[in-house]
Amino acid sequence: MMIIKSMRFGDIEIDEAKVISFPQGIPGLEYIKRFALIHHDRTYPINWLQAVDDPMISLPVIEPFQILRDYVFDISDNDVMELSLKAREDLHVINVLVIPEEIENMTVNLAAPILINTRMNLGKQIIIDRKNYSVRSPAFHSICKIFKEVQAHAGLVQERK
Repeated sequence: MMIIKSMRFGDIEIDEAKVISFPQGIPGLEYIKRFALIHHDRTYPINWLQAVDDPMISLPVIEPFQILRDYVFDISDNDVMELSLKAREDLHVINVLVIPEEIENMTVNLAAPILINTRMNLGKQIIIDRKNYSVRSPAFHSICKIFKEVQAHAGLVQERK
């Protein structure tokens, strides 16, 4: 186990084996090579890609299939090789959110998914060549819907106790 510092969450204890290596960094953050994917109950379905070595960097991310069920893109052979992907089950896809002060203007970058090989803990952000995916796709209403569904389900579970 290791402790990483986060401006957003304070000290976080994580399994060192879960640290995700980004050999090329992330565009705009090329100098940061190690991240941890942080799940926080209060912000679900939003998770956080926290830089291990920079407490100031914490990117809000979401699994795109939660907000766009038919999200489809191709992964190049080169990306498959760089990520050492051997099986589809080892691939986890997340996309970066932008959460402005006016939260209803929240967007998700569907044009540049982050691919993570969960078996090898290797990550890479790719740019996909699909005209129908924007770097600023509206996300607020979809995320609110997911949050309400989770809250409703949690209420049902609590009522049964």
